[in-house]
Amino acid sequence: MSFKQILTVMILAVVAITMTACGFSAPKDNPTTDASIYGNGGMEVRKGDYVYFVNGFYAIEDVAEDSNKYGDVVRGGIYRTKLVDGVIQLDDKGMLKDCDVIVPKIVGYEIGNFYIYDDYIYYATPNNEKDKYGELKKNLVDIYRCDIDGKHNTRIYTTTSEYSSVEFNVVKLKTGDKSYSTFVLIKDGAKLVSYEFENGKNRGETVICEENVSSVAWLEQTNYISDGTIDSGDVSDVNKCVYFTETKTSSSKLSSYNLVSGEKKVLVDDNISTYTLKGLKNDNLYYEKASNGNTVFASNSLVNGFVSSESVIFYNSYTDYYIMESEGNYEGGVLATNDSGTYFVKYGENGVDNRQIISSDIGYDILFVNGSKVYARNDSIQIVVIDLQDSSFTANNVLSDDASGKYDGAKYVDFDGRFIVYYGDVTVGDTTYYYTHFVDTTQMGENDLYVDNFIGQYADGEEPEDEETNE
Repeated sequence: MSFKQILTVMILAVVAITMTACGFSAPKDNPTTDASIYGNGGMEVRKGDYVYFVNGFYAIEDVAEDSNKYGDVVRGGIYRTKLVDGVIQLDDKGMLKDCDVIVPKIVGYEIGNFYIYDDYIYYATPNNEKDKYGELKKNLVDIYRCDIDGKHNTRIYTTTSEYSSVEFNVVKLKTGDKSYSTFVLIKDGAKLVSYEFENGKNRGETVICEENVSSVAWLEQTNYISDGTIDSGDVSDVNKCVYFTETKTSSSKLSSYNLVSGEKKVLVDDNISTYTLKGLKNDNLYYEKASNGNTVFASNSLVNGFVSSESVIFYNSYTDYYIMESEGNYEGGVLATNDSGTYFVKYGENGVDNRQIISSDIGYDILFVNGSKVYARNDSIQIVVIDLQDSSFTANNVLSDDASGKYDGAKYVDFDGRFIVYYGDVTVGDTTYYYTHFVDTTQMGENDLYVDNFIGQYADGEEPEDEETNE
């Protein structure tokens, strides 16, 4: 045996010993390739009978040299459990009966989210390398892909910008009569890039825009149903495009890039107005438009290209927006919040004359919408539900007042159509940790409140001191 062969065998042996010592073992039972997917792009994804979830939150400021070492991560990693007859299985102490670690790296952090398509998981994690001065480059973001069972963990991309200037998205699109590709989209500061995976093979990087990118809007493919009923990938050309703005000193440009055809179009080239994209939904592009000291929130149809007749929904700028889907039993509209309150405009109505006040004294964090029901967090950090079909817009508690956790905007709460997922807190001594809680909206407990359960595994030394049962 040659020296190179001996060295290879030794390296593989060390890797095998290390993975065994860390307790990571890829599970053999996995969902089928074409199993339905719910909840992509957040803290939890259901695929078939399996629930994949981020096992808690790990603040970037607490990440140290060995915190994100592959195989050692518990809090913040991706775990999974299997549903039995659609129900999460807990033992008599309230812990998961079936719990597997899939990605032992930090995914639950300030921009942590992940996606599942076919037999692959795509996720973001803090960079674990050092610069030439020996400083950990944890503020940079690594984008990885691994198999559905955690094997073949491969880095796709490392950003040059810090996490606060990074956005990450993954979609699967039909590219031919019988062909599909998965596209990994990354806004790296002022740069916009895409990676195409065709039948699992990386076709390489495409630089959509090299510099000056200020905002993006793209398809949010939270669900993927292979039979074509929801987001099957066979979407309109409008939804196959990435939309982005380029802001320079004397002009603002709004462009589109078709991921399938590679065609790039300039929709607006304006030296008067500045556009900030806020979302792509209902075949419309939503944006803030600032000109001559005034700002409006508007939409424009993309079906026939970017048309000149924009629809103004809100006047003035707001802190946050939630653009509702127009499908289902309730057509919906756009919600907006700022320091003076929370407001709602139905689709098709004038934003000046028909702005409805949901609350005049509380600017809610809009978490998600299910039909006409808006789930939000109030200034007392409680999760509440407001039915937009009730003209009183009464806010009702969803969880017990004792429920507490990480509350910083909507990014630390997820919803897959059934489970509300959030980071609940646990205090050990003088230290507070955040672990994932599931709220099953099909289960109602006492006082008409949803049942709330801790889900996952505690890292050593982070277990609640008096934890006997899961409440």
